Amino acid sequence: MGTKESNIRSVEDVKIAKTAIVDAKARLGEGTVVWNFAQIMHDAVIGKDCVVGNGVFVDRKVVIGDRVKIMNKALIYRGVRIEDDCFIGPAACFINDKNPRSRKARDISSPKWTVGKGASIGAGALILCDVNIGKYALVGAGAVVTNDVEDHALVVGNPARMAGRVCFCGEKLKKTKNGYYCGCCGKDVKI
Repeated sequence: MGTKESNIRSVEDVKIAKTAIVDAKARLGEGTVVWNFAQIMHDAVIGKDCVVGNGVFVDRKVVIGDRVKIMNKALIYRGVRIEDDCFIGPAACFINDKNPRSRKARDISSPKWTVGKGASIGAGALILCDVNIGKYALVGAGAVVTNDVEDHALVVGNPARMAGRVCFCGEKLKKTKNGYYCGCCGKDVKI
């Protein structure tokens, strides 16, 4: 191993940085890499070929699919389900308490979120409780998502509002008579 990877240990085809905390009851798929200071709690499930960046927190009972990239300092709380091929940007956060108070214990096991296959969530985005992100949707950086996001939707702002549609490749789609067209990859997308 080169100097860049010298602080990584391999466990059954999973690479985990020495400073990461991964509970023995967490399940990580083959080819997954967990970087420095990440914390993965018990009963979390992370699929194959994922990247868990520096300082990421993955709560217990989170389910993450294959080929998901979670960038530095993202916070993923109990109840989140992330499907295959998603991107979670740096410092993105899934908010797990609708009415937070420091001196009141709450049952925060009931919120549920789903991030659909191929969706991307931008840096610093906040996803409120019980909000679902559709397949191949794109949440802009810094957006505050208070409502469900449709498949292939582009949402931006606070609160997040739809600003167009995006392709499988992530580029903005153009409306046609029969649906949408991507000028970048040439695909027709029916929504």
